[in-house]
Amino acid sequence: MVRKQKKSKKKRSLSIRTCIILSSIIFVLASLVVYYFSFDSRAHVLSSSGNYYYTDKQIYQIANVSTDTRLWLTPGFLIENRLESNPLIDNATVQKSQNKISFEIEEKVVIGYYVQNNKNYLLTIDNESIELDTKYLKTIAHFPLLSDFDESQRKKIAKQFKENKDSLSRSVIEKIAEMVPFQTSYDDNMIKMTMQDGNIVYTSMDSLVMMANYQAMLTELHGQNACLLLDAQHSAIDKIDCADISSLIDGTTSKKEETKEETKEDSQNQNTEEDQNETADTTQDTAEDSQSVYDQATDWTINNDLGLEYSSSLDVYRDPNTGLLYRWNVETASFDQIVE
Repeated sequence: MVRKQKKSKKKRSLSIRTCIILSSIIFVLASLVVYYFSFDSRAHVLSSSGNYYYTDKQIYQIANVSTDTRLWLTPGFLIENRLESNPLIDNATVQKSQNKISFEIEEKVVIGYYVQNNKNYLLTIDNESIELDTKYLKTIAHFPLLSDFDESQRKKIAKQFKENKDSLSRSVIEKIAEMVPFQTSYDDNMIKMTMQDGNIVYTSMDSLVMMANYQAMLTELHGQNACLLLDAQHSAIDKIDCADISSLIDGTTSKKEETKEETKEDSQNQNTEEDQNETADTTQDTAEDSQSVYDQATDWTINNDLGLEYSSSLDVYRDPNTGLLYRWNVETASFDQIVE
């Protein structure tokens, strides 16, 4: 009899323990089910920042999240992996707080797109070609069409944009509608750029950086559909006749060569080393006096439309980034750099 009672007590003990365990499991499962279908389990707010080419809605689609996403049942690293698998997204950070999911997006900088084998490819400043998904075709509104450039030329363009990425920002790139090769008798790698506003800009590879001052040029230009020639070597931006662009560019080059020859001849005709030293000293003194005048001016004010500083007393513009000085030439409708 004693043995039977002990066995009976053990069975009851096991039965109670089993019931407690099963009840706990059922409770947990029921809680998860209730939480899963509850309103509080969902993300109530989605926010995205840093995205430039993709809209917020497109970012959420790439991440595969919505206001129906269960906040704590979807790991943040999983969402980040989905975003970074997109070839145009360089980095993504996801944060959760209460019922909000926040996205911090870093996209690659695109300088243009080109068509090859009936497919659209984006060209980044790292000379990376990314095939553009047709469902994101509207993003091409942010950058120009690169027509008829070969791989080597595209590489040179990408290099120029990367080396001057602070000056040639996305806002500058957006102003360009199309870029095509333009050959002259002295340079096979000139570029013709059709701007969104209808103006035409001709530039060499090395002068592309001067596009940072394009907005400043527009403020002083009068009329539409102007043709501009960028010359970084002489820090000049010239308004030229669109109807005769080739001869004007060649003529400009010829004048520059003539100027160089004249300067060389003048230098050779100097009589003595003493005269050369006196001339150098005079030039240096003049430059120092000129510099001191500009530095001493107290009425420098920033012109937000031009992105340049302006002194009304000197009638001079100054680039706050490079310190270069310019004066507006009404006759040529262009900025002339002041050589110090």
